[in-house]
Amino acid sequence: LTAKNFKAVEAAARLAVAAADRIGDRIGDGPLETITGLARKAVRPDLVPEWLPEIPGAAARKLPRTSRVGASAVYYPACVNRIFGGPEGHRGPSLPQAVVAVSARAGKPVWIPDDVAGTCCATIWHSKGYDEGNTVMANRIVEAAWGWTAGGKLPLVVDASSCTLGIAHEVVPYLTDDNRELHRELTIVDSLVWAADELLPKLTVLRKIDSAVLHPTCSMQHLGDVEQLRTVAEACAEEVVIPDDAGCCAFAGDRGMLHKELTASATAKESAEVNTREYDAYLSANRMCEIGMDRATGHSYYSVLMELERATRPGAVVR
Repeated sequence: LTAKNFKAVEAAARLAVAAADRIGDRIGDGPLETITGLARKAVRPDLVPEWLPEIPGAAARKLPRTSRVGASAVYYPACVNRIFGGPEGHRGPSLPQAVVAVSARAGKPVWIPDDVAGTCCATIWHSKGYDEGNTVMANRIVEAAWGWTAGGKLPLVVDASSCTLGIAHEVVPYLTDDNRELHRELTIVDSLVWAADELLPKLTVLRKIDSAVLHPTCSMQHLGDVEQLRTVAEACAEEVVIPDDAGCCAFAGDRGMLHKELTASATAKESAEVNTREYDAYLSANRMCEIGMDRATGHSYYSVLMELERATRPGAVVR
């Protein structure tokens, strides 16, 4: 049901996040945790997420305006980045704004289709074993992507590593025979690869921070683009560190809001290592994993592409 009506579900989720954020500002986060805690007991802990103080505010209702004419790629903002905004206190562009800006700056403008709302990489359903919903969304995103990219003539750039993995690989077993043929014609590119391979060679870095620590996600490991994460970060920071104990954050989309003890356990070693010192930036490229690391370390993680936009932006920059 949620897959078939995901456009309405997405809008409702964004409104709920915005409302919760405003309530939290007025009465503090404790009451919200109490309210969701009671709801979890009344319904079921596996179905009702718990409100966490680290949950960011809502994303902007409208995505940046772009043009299909002259676009070098189709940019697909993942649904998590259409629902959740950036880290608290971040005054720069949002992730979609940053991707659009830095791509244009490199002479590789991207186009965001007008009808991305209501589509998803299908990982929400796939990860929970909801095969019927997964089948609906897997076929919907492949059909939409094939149309957006003019039958695969343009690459599809995805701004969350788990969603890149979902569209590129995990949807395939759930596609119809016809859509499996369409999928073979698509080129799915993670935003890290897009930034490292296509944008960086054409960008001028104007300012660097002293240090950054990275959180490579499980999906980055599967996709094999951890080195691209490092490459982009090294363009933005003099010192780049990947913790020796970096591993799965176990936030897993909404799992960290359903069973927060999983994230606490999974991140214990990595967060302890991260917190042995201070860094100028805490970077990754997957919004929900960033929230998990926010909770684990007490620091605000955000996409490395947002830092790349800041590092290459002409004029004065306010962090």
